[in-house]
Amino acid sequence: MFMISGEYPERLGDMMAMTGLVARWHERGSAERVDLYTRLSLYALYALELPLALMIVNAADRADDAAAITFACLAGAQAVTGVVVLRRGLGWFLGTRTWPVRMVAVSGILAVAGALAGIIAFPFTAGGADNPGQGDALALVTIFFLVMLTPRLSMRWLLLPTGALAAVVGVAMLLTGSPVRAAAGVALACVIGGIAGGFGFRTSIWILGIVWELERSRGAQARLAVAEERLRIARDLHDVIGRNLAVIALKSELGAQLARRGRDEAADEMLEVHRIAQESLREVREVVRGYRSADLPAELDGARAVLRSAGVRTRVLGDGADLPAGAQAALAWVVREGTTNILRHSDASECTITVDIDDPAGSAESRARDAGDASDAGANTGAPAGTAIVTMENDGVAAWHSEAVADLGSGLRGLAERLGEVNGSLEARRVSGDRFVLRARVPREVRPISGGESSVHGGGSGVEGMDAG
Repeated sequence: MFMISGEYPERLGDMMAMTGLVARWHERGSAERVDLYTRLSLYALYALELPLALMIVNAADRADDAAAITFACLAGAQAVTGVVVLRRGLGWFLGTRTWPVRMVAVSGILAVAGALAGIIAFPFTAGGADNPGQGDALALVTIFFLVMLTPRLSMRWLLLPTGALAAVVGVAMLLTGSPVRAAAGVALACVIGGIAGGFGFRTSIWILGIVWELERSRGAQARLAVAEERLRIARDLHDVIGRNLAVIALKSELGAQLARRGRDEAADEMLEVHRIAQESLREVREVVRGYRSADLPAELDGARAVLRSAGVRTRVLGDGADLPAGAQAALAWVVREGTTNILRHSDASECTITVDIDDPAGSAESRARDAGDASDAGANTGAPAGTAIVTMENDGVAAWHSEAVADLGSGLRGLAERLGEVNGSLEARRVSGDRFVLRARVPREVRPISGGESSVHGGGSGVEGMDAG
């Protein structure tokens, strides 16, 4: 029996806390990471106002210690209110908040008070020798006030208040007895500092806006793809139901009239109505379950177009055009489901879709193999003879969270069940950190997938290697 000293549990707790922070970081999407990094960087840079004020107080000649301490406190308060204005201003820039007018006014008052405290704390000495502390103090509060306005003002509009405040600072220094050279130098420093700081902050804010705009565009593309699929289903349902219901209405009316006249043909007409209704039911099931004959090359082209429009670099190696209709229908559903998963559950920047065909006669026909992409083609080693293989590989899965994993796993299990109906199999796993591979295998000669009752044969219905962690 042994005892563990208190040092090790503390270290273990620190490690667990660090692991939790890393996990929460990975749960964020790419746009959220950029947002958090940009915000923290801007807040940290703005908070430097207080250390800089303390450096001025420590280095400059002070005539009034109380005024110098007041200046440092006011600069710290301005830093706090400036961070609040930046936080809310970023929300205004991104369209989620209103502009914080009151906080801007409070920060302006603090800047003016800080400037007055700096003038009192660091006056110019007798004989005209300037005290650099006064100019540094005035430039500090002025530049940081200007930088705070960058979420609201573009660089063009920031030039006007920069020049105006620089002129006010220069005049204020002249009125307090500073030489023209010193006043002009501080005014120039305010202009240069305001433009440089404003450009840096404004550029970061602009990039953040572009990132979120791209994220919204990506979501819009995904919703558009879903809407187009729904429209396709609605159009097919209209074609099927509309035509057949019109025939049923005519046949049933004819049957009713024949029945009133006591004609034997009435029974035949009603049997025909029954047959058409059964046929309509079968066709509706085919439409709803997506089991109408699918064209794999067309599905691959559609996936490539949708993914590229969402900003995902997409390569399609092979088309499977020579596959029988049944195999094409099964693999087309895999491509459709895989594309939906990429759009909904990842922050992918690239995707490779390959189609491999293993010829039972030994002359393997690989639709997606070249010298530079042998590994991407998803080599068909170990694949059953006479097997068609579709492999989809993408990056950007590190940001998965528990809900996305559950949703993804449910969709893949349903897909595996559909492949099981044609003795196919599905493999889904994460590889190499943030990469995800979805690989489906089906026999080349299969019956076309129908909309009948689902029956899973053997072990082919399971999702092999599903590792969402």
